[in-house]
Amino acid sequence: MSLAVGCVVAGGMLVSSGNAQAAEWMFSPYIGLSETYTDNAFGTSSDRKDDFITNVSAGFMIEGVGRRLQLTASYDLGYDIYGRYSDLNGFTHNLLASANTELLQEHLFLDTEIALTEERFSSDGDTSFSDRTTSGDSTRVLNARISPYYQHDFGGFATGVARYSYSLVDFTDTNSDIASSEPSDTQTHRVDLSLLSGREFARTKWAAEAFALDNQVKNGDDLKRATFKGSGQMPINRYVALLASAGWDEFDGENIDNEQISGAFYSGGVRLTPGPRTDLSVQVGHRFGGGIVDADLTYQISSEASLIGGYHVDVAGSGDSFANTRVLDTNGRLVNPNYFPGGYTDAITKSKTASLGLTGEKGRNTYTAAASYIVRDFLDDGTDEEVVSFDGRYSRQLSRRLEWSLLGGYSEILDPQVSGGKEKAYYGQTGINYQFSASLIGELSYGYYNRDSDTDGNDLRENTVSVSVRKEF
Repeated sequence: MSLAVGCVVAGGMLVSSGNAQAAEWMFSPYIGLSETYTDNAFGTSSDRKDDFITNVSAGFMIEGVGRRLQLTASYDLGYDIYGRYSDLNGFTHNLLASANTELLQEHLFLDTEIALTEERFSSDGDTSFSDRTTSGDSTRVLNARISPYYQHDFGGFATGVARYSYSLVDFTDTNSDIASSEPSDTQTHRVDLSLLSGREFARTKWAAEAFALDNQVKNGDDLKRATFKGSGQMPINRYVALLASAGWDEFDGENIDNEQISGAFYSGGVRLTPGPRTDLSVQVGHRFGGGIVDADLTYQISSEASLIGGYHVDVAGSGDSFANTRVLDTNGRLVNPNYFPGGYTDAITKSKTASLGLTGEKGRNTYTAAASYIVRDFLDDGTDEEVVSFDGRYSRQLSRRLEWSLLGGYSEILDPQVSGGKEKAYYGQTGINYQFSASLIGELSYGYYNRDSDTDGNDLRENTVSVSVRKEF
C-alpha cells in the first residue's frame, strides 16, 4: 500500500512542482478549535454513551494556475480528545487534491487526484455528517489516481487521445458493517484510446473508442475487461438528431459467467434539442446479455439553475464506484468522491442507475438536490439489490456576516441482496456561521442521524451539537 500511494502522490506532485514557477499561487492556512456534544460516542445501537469531544485542527487551501499547471488542494488534520472515553482519541485526515500538468505543449498531460477522508458507511452508502474518530461503522478511505495522456489534432478532421490510468482505493482503520465484512482494497490499471470527429465535421459527429482495464481486488473477485465502441450522431434538423452505436465487450471476471455479458452490443436513438435550454438523448439496444436503455437530460431552468439527469447500465468490479469519480466538479470546486449514493460493494455487478440533480443560486440563496435509484445484479450468485437515496443542501446569506445552512438526506435498501437486509437511514443538519472578521469565522450547528435496519444490532441514532471557531492567515 505505501509504495503504491507514494507512486501516485509523489509522482504527480513532483511533476507539478517542476512547473510551479510558471503559476500564480494562493495559499491559505488556518487553525481551528471545536467542541462537540454527542449522545452516542461509540456509534452503537444500544447502551448509548454521551461525551464531549474537543477537536484541534490545522489545514490549508492552495490554488495554482499557470501556463502549464492547474492545482487545487485542501488538507485538514485534526485530533479528537474525548472527555470521558479517551480510548477513542485519535487523528482525522481530510485531503482533497487535483492537479493537471502540461508536460509537452498541446500534446502530453498528466492528471493527478487524491482524496483521503474519514467516512461512515453502511450497506446503503450513508455517510454521517460528523467526521470524527469513532469505534463503530467507520473507515478511512484513500482514493488516488494518476493518469498521463497524449492528444493530437489531425488537421481538424479528428482528435486522438491515448491515456493510461492507475488508481487505487484503500481502506484503513476500518470498523465497518459493509456487507457484514471489511471492504477490500483495490487497484486498477486502465488504458483508453479514442478518436473523435474534429471541427471539420460541423454537423455529423462520430467517435471510435476502446479501453482495457485490470481491476485487482485484495480479498475479492478480480475483473479484466476490454471494450471497443463506435458511435455517431447525424442531425435531421436543428431540433432532432439520430444516434447510433455498436461495439464489443469482452469480460474475464472471477466467479461469474463471462460469456453471458460478453459479446457484440448495439443501440440506436434520438437526441432532442427543442430549445437552447433543453438537451435530451435516449438510446435503446442490447448489451451485457439483455436489453438496455441509455438516457441523458440537461435542462437549463434559468441562468441561475440547472437540472441534470440520466439513466445508464454498466458492469463494474470492486472499487469502480470510487475510482471513476472525480475530486473536482464541473465548476472546478473540490468535492469528496468517497461517497457513493448506492453504497459500496466488493462484488462484480451489473448496475442500472437513474439519477437526477438540481443546482442553483438566486440572490442570497444557494441550493443543490440529488436523487438516485440503483438496481444491482450480483453476477456471482444471481441475487440483486435495489437502493434509493435523496440528498439536499440549502444556504442563505442572512446578512453580510451571517449565513444559515440546512442539509439532509434519506436512503433506503428497498430490496436487499440477502433476506433481512432491509435498511433505511436519514440525516439532517442545520447551523449558522458568523464572520467576525475577514479571517475569523465561528459556527454553531445541530445534527441528527438515524438508521433503522432489519439486521439486529445495526440500528444507529445520534444527536450532535457543535460550536467551532476558525482562524485563517
